[in-house]
Amino acid sequence: MSETQPRISIIVGSARPVRIGRQLADSIAEALTESTSADVRILDLREIDLPMLDEPLMAGMNQYANPHTLAWAAEIRASDAVIFLTPQYNAGYPAALKNAIDYIFAEWQDRPSAIISYGGHGGPKAAKQLREVLEFIRMDLTDEQPQLVIQREDYTADWHLGDPDAVVARYADEITAVGTALEARIGALEAA
Repeated sequence: MSETQPRISIIVGSARPVRIGRQLADSIAEALTESTSADVRILDLREIDLPMLDEPLMAGMNQYANPHTLAWAAEIRASDAVIFLTPQYNAGYPAALKNAIDYIFAEWQDRPSAIISYGGHGGPKAAKQLREVLEFIRMDLTDEQPQLVIQREDYTADWHLGDPDAVVARYADEITAVGTALEARIGALEAA
């Protein structure tokens, strides 16, 4: 945990070649940088490129063997709070995100966290499934859970967002509330 400026990491849960998650993450990071005192970082699962879980022992044993697992664990340990940014794919969240969660265990426990979902209906089913997993691994989840509805007119012809800042601006109050809640939980942990 940080003793100075808190670090909030946004995990981009989609690793598809054509996706809008990174565009949303960049805009959300900018909004949180303006509304919090946090150092906001983006952990893009496409860039991190974890292979399908290949650790020889289960994560709960906390005996990671692979360099990519050690690096991933270090990123999460360095984060005072985590935001899971997830799309909804076929009523669930992406396999890349589940894989990243399953790689480690102790690093997640009691870490302040939030879910921001997105999709044509805001991603409520993905958020619900993800929440169950995060509660099981004992993350400290906020009640704030923005669901960003992406409208057809938000997309360009190549399935990117024409103006991701405008999409995020529609949910500015909810995103600010996430940042405020995470900062409060970080502060409570540091005071304990």
